[in-house]
Amino acid sequence: MTLLETTIIQLRNALAADLGDAIALMLENLSVSPQIKVVVLQANRYHRAKSNRGAGLITADEFNTTCTQICSALLDFLPEIKESDISLPSSDPQKAALLGLPTAQSSPLQTLLAGLRVDWKTLPINELHLVNSNRFTEIRTLRRALRDRNEAEQAFQFYFVNACQMQKPESFAKRVILEIMARMDEEERKAILIPPELKSGRFGELPFDFMGLEDSKVALAKYLQAHYGFNERIEPVEDFLRACVLKTLDYKYITFIFSIHASKWEPFLPEYLAWIIQTFTKIGEDHKLPTFLFFFPVFAHNLHETPGNLQKEVADAIVQLGKNENTFATVISPLLPVPNEEIADWFSTELGEADQSKVEDLLLLTLQRDKAALARLDKFLSTKKADMYDVEALQKEVFEFAQKQF
Repeated sequence: MTLLETTIIQLRNALAADLGDAIALMLENLSVSPQIKVVVLQANRYHRAKSNRGAGLITADEFNTTCTQICSALLDFLPEIKESDISLPSSDPQKAALLGLPTAQSSPLQTLLAGLRVDWKTLPINELHLVNSNRFTEIRTLRRALRDRNEAEQAFQFYFVNACQMQKPESFAKRVILEIMARMDEEERKAILIPPELKSGRFGELPFDFMGLEDSKVALAKYLQAHYGFNERIEPVEDFLRACVLKTLDYKYITFIFSIHASKWEPFLPEYLAWIIQTFTKIGEDHKLPTFLFFFPVFAHNLHETPGNLQKEVADAIVQLGKNENTFATVISPLLPVPNEEIADWFSTELGEADQSKVEDLLLLTLQRDKAALARLDKFLSTKKADMYDVEALQKEVFEFAQKQF
């Protein structure tokens, strides 16, 4: 029995057993084929109907009728599948080469991306495109604060972003740094000191010691000592920090990203953060210094929906800190899921693809990439908003596809 015959039998049996599972299997088996568009159309139709049924917008009979129509359409489609449409595992490179397929499987998303009206070869896509999906209100707030503080020549600036992990607050911080770098030429970029974790996106936690404020001050000093390779022993801690700052005069920008997790929150942390802000800004009064940008992604699970008591306590404490130190600190709280129209706007302005229906198809397919993502599909269909975690998964596919075109 040929690969084609075996695949058709598997797909036919799956359609007879469970439509949702069958659609997932078809997406997997046809991921490198232009024919994937047929399956995506029916997959999106199925998930919309399922969401509408769960919301009580259609009856059980109407849902069953739609499923029957989808199943019939996919059964009619099976004879159109050719062996060259079938994805092959990367462990079978000889057969893949024989059929003219890549040895590593493409994803259904990348097959759909090939159908966009985008001039990939001239597109100036870079690492910024992995994190710069529009958050109109939030990014304007931060850019305005950045402009105002730069005009006021504030050497030390502090930005806090409260969000659930699914809204990627660390990426928001990374985006701002990359946007600053994008304004510089290669020579100017030598004058910006960036976090070593900027490429991976896995940023270290705020240095502190659970034993209390004074021990946390020492923890910060030890971090900077290692960061700058500064071995002198200077006391008190405030004088040591001043000495560290004065080692950076050759730079234009110094950037830090420190994560704060609600699960590790201690009651003294607001006082500690206030001490950090006040200590550094006082140093800035006495010297002509580079611009120091401190970003604090604050992770609080489910903050934008139903936060627990601890998550709310942490977010409220950070907001209050921002009010108390508003001259030097800005708080964005909370980051919210991204509206569909902002995602479509990103495709239009960054890639030149203005067809919103194609963008929604891409996002719906992104939300079918695995079981965890599939659990968030109904929420997107009802709210027309997606978690940044899923938006960035789509942006990553775009980035990787663009890189392959050169």
